[in-house]
Amino acid sequence: MSKSTAERVRERAQAPDGPPSVWSGRAIVAGAGALYVGAALAAEVYGFVELTAEAPAQGDGPGGVMLILPFLTCFGVPSALVASLWLALPTVSAARWASARLTGRDAWWWVPVLALLPVSAATAVVGVVKHPGAGALAWAWLTGAVLLAGAALVARDSALHGRRLLRVLGYGGLAAVAVLGVGAAAFGTGLVTEYSPPRTNAAGLVGTWTDGHGGTLRLSPDGTARAGNLKDHEAAYKNDADVARATYRCTGTGTWSYEWDDSTSAWDQRVRLELADCELGELDGWRIGGTSEGLKLNAQYGDADDPHWYTLTR
Repeated sequence: MSKSTAERVRERAQAPDGPPSVWSGRAIVAGAGALYVGAALAAEVYGFVELTAEAPAQGDGPGGVMLILPFLTCFGVPSALVASLWLALPTVSAARWASARLTGRDAWWWVPVLALLPVSAATAVVGVVKHPGAGALAWAWLTGAVLLAGAALVARDSALHGRRLLRVLGYGGLAAVAVLGVGAAAFGTGLVTEYSPPRTNAAGLVGTWTDGHGGTLRLSPDGTARAGNLKDHEAAYKNDADVARATYRCTGTGTWSYEWDDSTSAWDQRVRLELADCELGELDGWRIGGTSEGLKLNAQYGDADDPHWYTLTR
């Protein structure tokens, strides 16, 4: 016997219309919470990695995360909400659409697959515009992929099963404590060692140094110095000019000295230059870095909160 129109309408109203829409406030908030926690954990891990990497200045380590927490709270939370709305939720929607078309069901694993597309595109743009090293690009791509995929999965789970923000924050706090404990144990037991500049002396610095782009610095045993076509990055930065201009090239003679108190850290070693025609590294001196097999002289320029480095090698 055929069903009446009223029965068909009643059955259609009672039948499920598929999974709940991901475009909801709780999904946005959950995704933003995952992005915020993920960014804090990434900064904490990077802080430990930074301690092991060769650098011209000593890093803050994981303690630096505590310094940026106010920044993350004030500016990171609104940014995380925007990123959740514009990136995480569209990723979930695209994954649902692709999954339904290709598999006939809503499969969660489509979310991390689709998350790779915008992350890979953004990484490619950064590579073309900024020209960072392959290692930096790889780390940026991996971090972005994990953050976006994790936030999208949390947003999807929240849309399907309810609020997840408190759970995300709780697990994130436990993860932060775990990372701190594992990192401290690794350094404390000597399994991982912190980078430190090689210790040297004045005799070990004598010779000709180059920036690899035509600039040279000759340090003589008698304390005289001769600069040839060195770049004065600090002067160019102050004038918002291109350092490649001849105006910001330094050629001249002067003196140099090596400064370090044996009782202080190897990070405090300095080469002081006094040249007649430029002020290269005069403010803080040239910091000694590199390794015992290949020393480097590093002069800081630019914003003190985001310094850049002019490096000379033997």
